[in-house]
Amino acid sequence: MPVDLRCALFYSRKDIFKNKKIFAFITLSIIFATANIIVINGLTDGMIKDLVDNTIESSSGHLNIYPADNERFIEGLGVKEQRLAALEEVEAYSPRLSASGVLSNKELSASVAILALDPDKERRTTKLLDKITKGMALNSNDNNAILVSYRLAEDLKLDVGDEAELAFENGKSKVYNVKGIIRTGAADFDSSTVIMPLNEANQQLAFDNSASVILIKLSDKELADAYMPVIMQVLGVSNVKTWKEETEYLLSFAEAWQSFSSIISAVGLVAAAISVGIIIYINVIHKTRQIGIMKAIGAKDDFIFTVFLMEAVLFGVIGVSIGDGVGYFAVKYLEAHPFPEPMLGSMAPRFYMYLLYDASLVTMLTVILAAVYPAFIAGRMNIIKAIWGD
Repeated sequence: MPVDLRCALFYSRKDIFKNKKIFAFITLSIIFATANIIVINGLTDGMIKDLVDNTIESSSGHLNIYPADNERFIEGLGVKEQRLAALEEVEAYSPRLSASGVLSNKELSASVAILALDPDKERRTTKLLDKITKGMALNSNDNNAILVSYRLAEDLKLDVGDEAELAFENGKSKVYNVKGIIRTGAADFDSSTVIMPLNEANQQLAFDNSASVILIKLSDKELADAYMPVIMQVLGVSNVKTWKEETEYLLSFAEAWQSFSSIISAVGLVAAAISVGIIIYINVIHKTRQIGIMKAIGAKDDFIFTVFLMEAVLFGVIGVSIGDGVGYFAVKYLEAHPFPEPMLGSMAPRFYMYLLYDASLVTMLTVILAAVYPAFIAGRMNIIKAIWGD
């Protein structure tokens, strides 16, 4: 005979509201667990998005073209730029040239990575030149000016307006004015990088029509995988990487961080599960005689089991619903008031609808599972012992 769910729901609803303190305690545990999952996962997703976006904005395009194996440079830069300009989905591109050198300020010297670029093209492709913390960005005609990464400036005691001698890898050297100090948040870049105009680097290094990498900005970064073979065919290149490949190390870090955040969320879930399980078990023990009377008037084991399981469902529905609201407003508040972060500028959670779905489903299942054992004990209780309160 099927269980009368309406009758079971009536008993359950009456029972959970009898003791307001217990009701508040269990509900608050579930609210905390649900909201905790939403906020922690929202913060994790936001941090990952900020890290990936920062990397793409400063040191990577949606697609990056590299020299073929065993070659140092991409040759025929002018022709490749013309072909890129004709492609519909390509919004911008920026060739970069990499070299090594030594930067000196009085008696202080340091090995540096030289990054040469076209400032106008770079501004259309990335936000690298927006990350000036002091001074001004470069222009294409700044043949006597450089930008210095902030840690390098600290090591060499350089400030905006100072002069420093840059010795190139081919033996040439020249004195440049420090026009600005830049900080991207990428440790390798910030520790030892000098940025200069591409024309000036070509002149000093005696390079022409070459690049170490070409950064490409598409109309949508999600087109990168599909558009990569088009770029390879049209430009006749073989070594092209997408932004996902370039940020693979960040995505690996993200997986580790998500595992850590899952542990934090699990702590809240365990607390909620223990609260529900213990309270319902104590409730069963205290209502032993009432359970015996219910059985005496015809209540079956599965009906008793359903009553106590429904109590957990009701606790879950109320707690999860309120927890979803608390988590949603907490994430939205933190989105509007991001944490200041020296390297990224700010860091904030991101809200996605799946956060609500995941938190609701996981918390609800945990609460129900926690109630199964005490509900089973209630349903299997011996009628004679229950009536006598044994």
